[in-house]
Amino acid sequence: MVLILPLVYIAVYIAAIQFSTITGVFYLLYAFLGIITVLIFMNIIHDAVHDNVFKKKWKNKALLVIFDLLGGNSYIWKKRHVLLHHNYQNIAGWDSDVEQAGVIRIFKEDKATFISRNQSWLIFIFYPLYLLNWLLVRDFKDFFFKNRTIKKVCKIPLKEYFKMIFFKGVYGVYIIGVPVFFGVDLPVVLLAAFIMLVTGSIFALSALLPPHVNAKNDFPHPDENGQLNISWLEHQFITTNDVTMDNWVSRYVMGNFNYHLAHHLFPNINSVYAPEVSLEIKSYAQEYGLNYRSYNLFKALYYHYQLIKENAVEQNFFEEDM
Repeated sequence: MVLILPLVYIAVYIAAIQFSTITGVFYLLYAFLGIITVLIFMNIIHDAVHDNVFKKKWKNKALLVIFDLLGGNSYIWKKRHVLLHHNYQNIAGWDSDVEQAGVIRIFKEDKATFISRNQSWLIFIFYPLYLLNWLLVRDFKDFFFKNRTIKKVCKIPLKEYFKMIFFKGVYGVYIIGVPVFFGVDLPVVLLAAFIMLVTGSIFALSALLPPHVNAKNDFPHPDENGQLNISWLEHQFITTNDVTMDNWVSRYVMGNFNYHLAHHLFPNINSVYAPEVSLEIKSYAQEYGLNYRSYNLFKALYYHYQLIKENAVEQNFFEEDM
C-alpha cells in the first residue's frame, strides 16, 4: 500500500487533468481523490506517525511528507495524535482529535451555544466540511493561536511554520492552479475541490467517529490534581470500542482501522496484525472482567448520533429556569 495508494492518487489526478473538458468526469475523479486521500491516511500515514511502517524512524518520518503533500501538516498532527489523543483520549481540554474545531459539543463540559443546541441537525452541514476545516482552518489555528490545546505540549519550531505554509501552497497549486492553467474555469475547479473535500470528509468520519465518540464510551473527568481514578488499561477499555468488521475491505483497504482498541493498547504494532491482537485482547478481557465492546458500523454511528443529541441539551437547564 505504501507504493500503490500514492501511485493511484497520482494516476487519478493525471486522469482528472486529461478529462477536465468533461465536467462530470472531472468532478467524479476529484471525488475519488478525496476517498484515496483518506485511504492513504488510514493505511500509510497513521502507521507512519507511530513509526510502524519501517524499522528506521527516519524512513517513517520521510513517509509523512505524503501527508504534507495532501494538504495536511504532519508535524502538528503527530503532536496532536501521539502526545494528546493517545495519552488523553476522550478527556476534555486535552484530546485534540476529539475536540476538533469545538463547534459541535462533544464534551458536556463545553459551553452550550446556539450551534450546539441545534447540533442534532447541524452536523449534517458541518460534518461534510470536516476536511475543509482541517486543511484551511484547524492547522492554522494550531500554529498561530496561543490558546490551542497543542500549545500545552509543544513549542512549534520556526521552520515548521515555513514548512506548513509551503506545503499548503503546493497543495493549492496542484489542486486548483494546475487545472486552471490547463484551461479549466476557476469556478469549476473550486467546485471540484469542494466535492473532493466533502466526499473525503464523509468517508473519513465514518471511520474516525465510531471508535471513541459515541454514547457508549466514557469521557473521564480528572480530579482537582489532574488525576484519573482508573488505571491506564481501564481507560483504554472505557473510551475505545472496535467496529465489528473482518473482511478483505477492512484488512486491505481500510487498514484495519476498525480494530481500534488494539491500536490504543499497542500503538507500536503495525495495523496488519490488529485482527489477531484483537482476539487476544477479547480473550484477556473475558478472563479479567474487562468490558471489551465491538459494534457494527451502523450501530456505532447511531451511538455517535445519540451522543450528539444528548449533548445538544444543557445538563443544568432546569436549574437555570428556577
